[in-house]
Amino acid sequence: MTDTPVPEASTVDGRATSWLWLTGPALIAAAVLLWLAWSPSDDPPTTAVTSVARTDSVTLGAQAQQRSGIEVQTPKWIDRTDRIDTAGVVALNERRTARLGAIVEGVVEHLRVQAGDRVQAGTLLATIHSHIVHDAWAAYFKALAERRRYENEVRYASVAEARATRLLADKALSPQEVDRARSDRIGAEYGLTSAQAEEVRTTQELAHYGITARETGNPREEDTVPVSAPFAGAIIERQVSEGTAVTPGTPLFVLSDLATLWVTAEVDEALIGRVARGLPVDVHVTAYPGDVFQGRVTAIGDVVNPATRRVTIRCEVPNEDGRLKPHMFARVFLSAPRPRRVLVLPARAIQEMEGQTVVFARAMGNRFDKRPVVTGATVDGLTEIISGADEDDDIATSGAFLIKSELLAPQPGE
Repeated sequence: MTDTPVPEASTVDGRATSWLWLTGPALIAAAVLLWLAWSPSDDPPTTAVTSVARTDSVTLGAQAQQRSGIEVQTPKWIDRTDRIDTAGVVALNERRTARLGAIVEGVVEHLRVQAGDRVQAGTLLATIHSHIVHDAWAAYFKALAERRRYENEVRYASVAEARATRLLADKALSPQEVDRARSDRIGAEYGLTSAQAEEVRTTQELAHYGITARETGNPREEDTVPVSAPFAGAIIERQVSEGTAVTPGTPLFVLSDLATLWVTAEVDEALIGRVARGLPVDVHVTAYPGDVFQGRVTAIGDVVNPATRRVTIRCEVPNEDGRLKPHMFARVFLSAPRPRRVLVLPARAIQEMEGQTVVFARAMGNRFDKRPVVTGATVDGLTEIISGADEDDDIATSGAFLIKSELLAPQPGE
């Protein structure tokens, strides 16, 4: 075999390396020796990361359960009357609230009350001076005079017709004269009817202004329009002062009977089927902690608020002692009219874990499995189970938090 020439030197990575002139068998032997020198006798240790998947179960022996105080219970069916809790606002009873305004053009002459005053039905609140009153009195006396004139004409025409009828019977008067007398009598009766209608109209006009029409009335003294309270209540607002010029519709007073008030609240559309007219309600306000004001639902809205997905309800609450004030914030509690069957568990059995509502069901042996559930309201320590568990399941109640902690504990290799 011929010798293989190898360069005396070469550069590898910028470093000079010396090479020897080796024969073919020598080169092979050198390569074997080099491989043996660099090859380890044993496999090198590897650093592998073992991922331990978290499970949804935990096994606890009987003694461990006893030490941890773990108890199990099956869900049970009960009859529950739903109680709805919502926010509300106290408001005026609009059925017993009057917003009084001017009915004539004029000037406020006298004010008799201020905001906050309590008044009785018929109490004079203010007077308005207006020229319209004089026109109404004039129209009334004119109608009165017309009615009296036509009453006299009817009497005269009736007498004349009767006389003409007798003369016709004695052949002392022509039939045409009798017909003329009858026509005069009928015309006078029509005139009287018209005058009576005008008298009624002018009487009602004066009554509209709060003035009683009568023959002895004195327009010089009764020349103002009175503003009176239509019912007993409190003056909520006074919106004019003496000397204020007003026109028909100008707001004057807000009067409200505070013996009953409204409380308006909003109920989620999913619960509105459990609300009915006449349903009793309990109202709580922060001004009187511990006190309950009882009332009833009087109206349910016909439209869902698209922004809140809620329906407005109205409750009427007695307020004889006047403790409730309009615009107070309130909490409204309603009880559904009929109880319903619900599956419940003690509230301590319900746990929140990794964004889920769960319970722990005991499976075969001593294993507890995590089970997501959908829950409803909690009342008196019992939570409604809508789905995820049934009456045949053994659910951990006491000690459920310890099972949750065991599942959340770091696992080996984590």
